[in-house]
Amino acid sequence: MPDFVDLHIHTNHSDGRHTPREVVDCACAVGLKAIAVTDHDTVSGYLEAAAYGLQKGLEVIAGIELSAAKTDDDTHILGYLFRPDHPRLLTMLERFKRIRAERGREMVQRLAKLGLTIDYAEVLAAADGAPVGRPHLAQVMIAHSFVGSYDEAFDKYLGLTGPVYVPKAKLTPADAIDLIHDAGGVAVMAHPFLTDRDDMIEELVAAGLDGLEIYHPTQQRTARKRYRRLAGRHGLVCTGGSDSHTRQGRYGEIGHGKIPYAYLEELKARRRMDAGQH
Repeated sequence: MPDFVDLHIHTNHSDGRHTPREVVDCACAVGLKAIAVTDHDTVSGYLEAAAYGLQKGLEVIAGIELSAAKTDDDTHILGYLFRPDHPRLLTMLERFKRIRAERGREMVQRLAKLGLTIDYAEVLAAADGAPVGRPHLAQVMIAHSFVGSYDEAFDKYLGLTGPVYVPKAKLTPADAIDLIHDAGGVAVMAHPFLTDRDDMIEELVAAGLDGLEIYHPTQQRTARKRYRRLAGRHGLVCTGGSDSHTRQGRYGEIGHGKIPYAYLEELKARRRMDAGQH
């Protein structure tokens, strides 16, 4: 029986609903051999999942999803197999957490100006210690019946063109890649079909990009073929995952796509190659 992995999973340490232990239990239940916890701007969920994964016989590798942009665009860079205790990385993540809190408070104020009044304490409670994100606001908006779903919250209010949207703290793509490399990891462009910035791929390769996420619930077979060709052309590894958030309308369930374990082996080989160059 072939071995499968899921290299893109979120927990309630960022904007997912499952705890790290629940993520591990789900991965074991569907027969995965390995997973990556890739929370936004935090490694705490990975640390908890990795410890529990040891007990359950599941390989859990270090992962993270960083937002990166040069202007108003939003390119997500996944980091894998890095040192989660790397000082520069932890300093940057603590800064992001503070800025996310300020951003969340400002979006609550903008909602109030539209007559949709919620208490910021409710948003903090929804985040439950995780860096505050728009899904936490959406969760509270649904609880108040201001919207009926996450999709409606984002379409009407929280999306990039919505009336309460506030830009989040971002690195440049090159800086995100450099940060991941400095922490000893490999850098992968997340869901390129969803990001719709193929024009950036050559620039990211020049900055040291290691891979492309070619399997994602938003990417159909034709898109996968295109990104596989691009990965081959630029000497990049291929990865994939469910991007599971366990939230309505937020991509796939854990194990979606049946990603071969060989993809993780290629990531590990890339990490060894990168380490030999530095």
